Amino acid sequence: MSTSKPVVLITGSNQGLGYYTAQQLAAAGKYHVLLTSRALSKAQSAIDAIVADSSIPNKAEDFTPIELDITSDSSIASAVSAVESKFGKLDVLINNAGIASAKEASGKELRELYQWHYETNVFSAACATDAFLPLLKKGEDKRICFVSSGLGSCTWHAEGQYAGSYLVYRSTKSALNMIMVHYAQTLQGEGFVIGGSDPGYCATNLNDHAGFLDPREGAKQIIKSTFGAKEDVHSVVTGSGGKEPF
Repeated sequence: MSTSKPVVLITGSNQGLGYYTAQQLAAAGKYHVLLTSRALSKAQSAIDAIVADSSIPNKAEDFTPIELDITSDSSIASAVSAVESKFGKLDVLINNAGIASAKEASGKELRELYQWHYETNVFSAACATDAFLPLLKKGEDKRICFVSSGLGSCTWHAEGQYAGSYLVYRSTKSALNMIMVHYAQTLQGEGFVIGGSDPGYCATNLNDHAGFLDPREGAKQIIKSTFGAKEDVHSVVTGSGGKEPF
């Protein structure tokens, strides 16, 4: 399989923000979207649902389902191999997959809760990025976006914003921001544009749909943060108000 369009892979894109990001990107007609899920059948079902949604016209040929569990090194390796064999490159990586849960809701002890969140939100995002780098270096766009959150801003927390909420989750986003900056600084000489995106508090499974923003709007911000001008998005986290403090 080959395509003349830039190839975009979105982790955790069978639902929520990743789903709507995939839907909107493919609808633009400029990209071929690799929609991923831990189960290939769920990725295909998400593609079928997107194509069946007449509110935003999409074509099935603009998608490829990819099985990817970012918490599994073997799954990441298999996904890299699949992308390489089908396309020989990757132009854009959007690290969207993540989890969030309060201690009371998770039923986990504090140490286990931290390990669970960091394994998915930080370690796995870093490992997936590193594994896909050789293919990204073969791509033309060379863009990477880490889906972050305003909750990860130490500056805002010190100012009393969002005080007391989701400590474990927000600390993973602070860590993810550091990883983003690391890649942005080390790879900018190779033509990469790398940044973070704060999509806002969107109603998704991540928060039991408690968010007050439509995830479709959050997806628009992810796309803006991913494909914006380098001077606006590189090595920073951007949200609806522009650049955000770390």
